[in-house]
Amino acid sequence: MRYKNLISTSISQKDIDEILKAIERINNLLPHLITLSNEEKASLPKVSFSNIDFVNEVLDMAEENPDQVPETINIPEMRKDIELIESITKILRPLKLLEKKLEDSALLAGSEAYIPSLAIFNSMRMRNKDYRGRRVTVG
Repeated sequence: MRYKNLISTSISQKDIDEILKAIERINNLLPHLITLSNEEKASLPKVSFSNIDFVNEVLDMAEENPDQVPETINIPEMRKDIELIESITKILRPLKLLEKKLEDSALLAGSEAYIPSLAIFNSMRMRNKDYRGRRVTVG
């Protein structure tokens, strides 16, 4: 049986080094981003695409009616947070597409290496009865 080879490529060490430098440069351009623990994430209310519109509408109303906004709320900081979400989303979309391509390519390459490995292993085991020591003379 012939095994399909749907991906046949490689990444040179030079390209890997350049990619890692580019990632480091991106990290350096975003020094104020943070990492949350799982507990911190779990404790925060989640903003999604469906309720980000709500946040924007409320923010617009607050800017139009500042006298109705509680004194403890900082409207410019809210606006800044919304702008940050929009900026991060612009960066995140192409990164997620790249991440998916990397994950899918790794999955396919791994599968293409694993399936024939099983065939080789089973063939060797059948011919030699036990790959773990009894009568193993492969080669």
